[in-house]
Amino acid sequence: MARIDLTAARREATFVALLEGYPVTGSTLHSMIGRAISRYGTSGCAGIVAAEFGDHPEVAVWRMRRARALVADSYPAHRSDGPSGSTPLAAAAA
Repeated sequence: MARIDLTAARREATFVALLEGYPVTGSTLHSMIGRAISRYGTSGCAGIVAAEFGDHPEVAVWRMRRARALVADSYPAHRSDGPSGSTPLAAAAA
């Protein structure tokens, strides 16, 4: 079974919510992500992002930057990840 990159899925769902004109803020982000994924699925959101970058790249870049910033602010990175992205378990095995 393929693994889903949760951060990427959140960014793509946020991008879709921005595309649809929803007022996305830090406080509404979680519900907007849920709605977008419920409506389109993770692969559907990714497809919409790809289509927008193909059709309207000048706007899509700005929209993805905003989506990335909103997700980064609302879902802080795991503190256990090292600079190389390794987990404590991987570091202990090294």
